[in-house]
Amino acid sequence: MTALEDKEAIRDLVMSYCRGVDRQDFALLRTLYTDDAVEDDHGGLYSGNAAGYVAWLSEVMPRLGITSHNVTNHLIALDDAASAQGEVHCIAYHRMPVDGGGWEDLVHGMRYLDHYAKGADGRWRFARRSVAVDWKQVGPCTWHPAAPNAGTALKGAHGPGDPSYAILSNPLF
Repeated sequence: MTALEDKEAIRDLVMSYCRGVDRQDFALLRTLYTDDAVEDDHGGLYSGNAAGYVAWLSEVMPRLGITSHNVTNHLIALDDAASAQGEVHCIAYHRMPVDGGGWEDLVHGMRYLDHYAKGADGRWRFARRSVAVDWKQVGPCTWHPAAPNAGTALKGAHGPGDPSYAILSNPLF
C-alpha cells in the first residue's frame, strides 16, 4: 500500500467510527479497534479500554435523541508501515434528554488524538484514542423531531431503522 492509500484507509476508519456512533451500531464499533486498544479518555466521560468503551456507549447512547459527528480536519502522520498518528477535528451534536422532560442541544468542538495500527490482515484500526474538548455550547433544543418541518425528507434514526440500512447495500454500511 502507498502512503496515500494508507491515509485514505485511516480516513475511512475515522468515518466508520462516526457512522457507528451516530447509528448506534455497536457491532461495527467493536471491529474498529485493535484487540489491545486503549480508549484513554473520552472527554472525561469514560476512561479505560476500548471494549469497555463500546460497552459503555451501548448503555448511554440509547437515551440520546440523536447524535451527529462531523469531521472537519484530519491530519495523519505515518510512523512506519504499520503505525500512524492522527489529529481529527470534529464538531459533534448531541440531543440530550432534560430531567423532567424535553431536550437540550449539546454542540462541541473536539479533537480525537489517535494512534492507529495496521493489522496482519492489512486493516487499519484504532490502537489508542484520547479526546480534547476545545469548546461547548449547551442550550434548549430548537428543533422538535415530532414536528420536523422537513417536508417528505427521510428521517434519520438509530440502528437498522435508519434509511441508510435499507437504501445502501455496500457492506461498508
